[in-house]
Amino acid sequence: MSLLRDINKILIFGDSIVYGKWDSEGGWAARLRRYIDEKYNFNDDKNIQVYNFGIPGEVARRMVKRVESELIFCKTEPHDRFLVIFAVGANDSCPNNWMTKQQTTESDFKSSLRKLIGIGKKHQCRIVFVGLTPVNPAKSKGLLFTNEQVSRYDRYISEICVENKIKRLDLFRSLMKLNFPEVLIDAVHPDSSGHKILAERIVNFLES
Repeated sequence: MSLLRDINKILIFGDSIVYGKWDSEGGWAARLRRYIDEKYNFNDDKNIQVYNFGIPGEVARRMVKRVESELIFCKTEPHDRFLVIFAVGANDSCPNNWMTKQQTTESDFKSSLRKLIGIGKKHQCRIVFVGLTPVNPAKSKGLLFTNEQVSRYDRYISEICVENKIKRLDLFRSLMKLNFPEVLIDAVHPDSSGHKILAERIVNFLES
């Protein structure tokens, strides 16, 4: 069943990749919104609204503090049905990320993911996670990103999703095979071609 079935609002919570940094077309979240408009809203009687709540530098425990208020704010009609997409973890994996200056511990990270899921379920949302994407340490300007650490945190996300029966899009392994780090502007952020790849995979995941 398509994850887009019977929903009328998509809320995307994430970091600077969700925000769309370095993409002239607004990142994969903006591309998803355009796709939804063109396929569903312009040619049908549907009105699926897409909200981008990506904040550069975001880490999981900060996200927990804002998700519920955004869900409440966006629920304007009793019949609203939300699909919530969580895309977080890359900054948590970085030992000197610029938001908290330290790596999130495994226990704190997993606890935050469980809280995010709990909030979503409390508000009867359909919940999915988007897995982490590879990094390119050679393009870093001081942040200590490594693919070993990103892969480890991606595994934590997978474990929590399995534990809670939440669907997750696995990106890391397949994007490594595509040499995704070569389309990064810096250590983390994809260029427009990279965001196009992400948007296509996320659309396929949501519609499958």
